[in-house]
Amino acid sequence: MINKNISQNLFPVGGSLKDAMAQLNKGVGGVLCCVDENEKILGILTDGDIRRALLAGKEITDSVEDNMNCSFTAGKDDVCYEENIKKLTDTIRHLPILDKDGHLVDLIFWADVWHLSVTEPSLNGNEMKYVMDCISTTWISSQGKYIDKFQDIFVRFLKGGEALCTSSGTTALHLALAALGIGSNDEVIVPNTTFGATANVVIHAGATPIFVDICPKTWTIDPKSIEAAISSNTKAIIPVHLYGHPCDMDPIMDIAKRYNLKVIEDCAESLGAEYKGKKVGLIGDVGCFSFFANKVITTGEGGMCVSRNNSIVERMKLLRDHGMSKEKKYWHLEPGFNYRMTNMQAAIGLAQMESLDNFLKQRNALVACYDERLSKIDGIRIPPNSTWAKNIHWLYSIEIDESVLEVGRDQLSLQLMDKGIDCRPVFPPLHLQPAYGSGKQGTFPCSENFAKCGLSLPTSNSLSVEDAERVCDVIEAIVNNNKLIEAIHMR
Repeated sequence: MINKNISQNLFPVGGSLKDAMAQLNKGVGGVLCCVDENEKILGILTDGDIRRALLAGKEITDSVEDNMNCSFTAGKDDVCYEENIKKLTDTIRHLPILDKDGHLVDLIFWADVWHLSVTEPSLNGNEMKYVMDCISTTWISSQGKYIDKFQDIFVRFLKGGEALCTSSGTTALHLALAALGIGSNDEVIVPNTTFGATANVVIHAGATPIFVDICPKTWTIDPKSIEAAISSNTKAIIPVHLYGHPCDMDPIMDIAKRYNLKVIEDCAESLGAEYKGKKVGLIGDVGCFSFFANKVITTGEGGMCVSRNNSIVERMKLLRDHGMSKEKKYWHLEPGFNYRMTNMQAAIGLAQMESLDNFLKQRNALVACYDERLSKIDGIRIPPNSTWAKNIHWLYSIEIDESVLEVGRDQLSLQLMDKGIDCRPVFPPLHLQPAYGSGKQGTFPCSENFAKCGLSLPTSNSLSVEDAERVCDVIEAIVNNNKLIEAIHMR
């Protein structure tokens, strides 16, 4: 019995190319198995076969029988899965599995075997060793030697300041706001393009996020928009070093100085990024990092606050640990939080920091490949890299100009995922989302345009240059196929 998920991939050999195109939209994997009246497979047909037939002058009403691939490769249902998938190659991407009578029993796709996630952690260092040490010594909670070791190595990497582990990047931001006294009736300026946590923490602090537009050249907060958004209630700015590219910090810090505002750098996506030769995180009053599983380094969940200001650090230490006095046990000076990181998480973080230089080198190699290949495709804008910036490319994100490329961002995304390549649209503008007023703060053209055309490609520490080459190969093939379709429509 044919599995219901692939029954739509069967198509009568006498059917037309037009009907085959309609059927392809119902099946999975972009392939039809052309069968006779006994459902024996005689050939396979892909959307590419149909395009090539039409370009060769065939009519849309012609039969698939003269255009299907009769010399297709097939697997057998009486051999193991591993043996069948060996037949998949760069050119053989659809493998019908047949019984002894030539009937379809399964379909295996190249995407099933070769799937690229947008990002995934790399845990090939001392992570297991250090975690097992925590378990064997029973130091598994928020105290232990790995907390200090993780904080120390983080400070050495940044070349200054003091670091404080937290339970997440979000709690790091909230802790910074609380330590700086941001609260009721205050306003905090936030870029309109960022992950929602940046605005959420402002609301949880009792303040109001005031959105400003991004600069189209950097995708980060536009310094020119900040000053116009300042009111008598404004107390802070949270510049977000989006997708690994630093904000233009000098004008931001100049505005903050003139208006006596605090600056909290959201560095969740930018560990290792530099602004004019300085690591991000220690330029403002507080820098906040995230170690979620998709970040440059991970502790599963976790975050870090960093600052050069000792009084701010001491206040964050107090608030992070329930507001308890260091001198008197269980004596609460303030109603603080439990924002502590566990020793086991810090153990993973230490191992990750030991590999960070290699992680960043690997990303540089991926970026060089993506830049070199994708910059040659008209209609694709590669990520920004300002002369004053070192972009660590948390996610390699591109912009799609549909008017030039003949394929939209969403179409490209769907076709990439059909080939086993995961991808993500960039963050939608905050001002349009229900949690933040659904458009009540006005219009933000740069944020809105970026959201319509921005797409993030696979970018992770474990991704090889060969994987990046394959992503580029698929994008080029999609672009070229869409050019053929456009040519057919114009004919």
